[in-house]
Amino acid sequence: MKKYLLSVLLGIVSLSVWAKGDIDPKYGVGAIVTNENGKVYFQQSFPIPSGMTQDQCYELMLNWAKGRFAQPFVQAGRVLTENAQSRRFVFHADQTITFKRTGLVADESRIEYNFSVAVGDNSVTATMTDIKYRYEEGREGGGQLLNAEEWITDEEAFNAKKTRFLKRTGKFRIKTIDLKDSLFDSISQTVAGSR
Repeated sequence: MKKYLLSVLLGIVSLSVWAKGDIDPKYGVGAIVTNENGKVYFQQSFPIPSGMTQDQCYELMLNWAKGRFAQPFVQAGRVLTENAQSRRFVFHADQTITFKRTGLVADESRIEYNFSVAVGDNSVTATMTDIKYRYEEGREGGGQLLNAEEWITDEEAFNAKKTRFLKRTGKFRIKTIDLKDSLFDSISQTVAGSR
């Protein structure tokens, strides 16, 4: 009987350790940032290579964005603002993120966001804002329109103890962070590859 109780106790301890270690720190508490108005945003700066002018960098980034937001996986990508004098532009994108796909079923959502790029003295700053999801559009009633602020923040994506994701919201957080990383990695490679 003692061995049985010890086995059960060790099993419970193992499960609690596994549950706490289940979340990749990349997606963990603090990975989603909000501004002073409570809006979710992602921002990263990249150094401009030596020998490249701000105007050259601006053209490089604008061409990158026009190519990136015209890809087949982007249902709609359009320029909202473009200002060569201030070296800043904003694209609006609408694309699909897939959570899980099987032979018969696809669990996916449309994600809309604004993506701005500003070229400064020594760096390029990219910002992803105004993130919204159109989930289950094909369902009767038209599905749901969800704002990132109400869906992927620490308060919305985790259980009360912040030890695991909620099934419904956690997947949006993961895929949004993956998309952000993909965009920022692509900019980094584009700027670095121009040297």
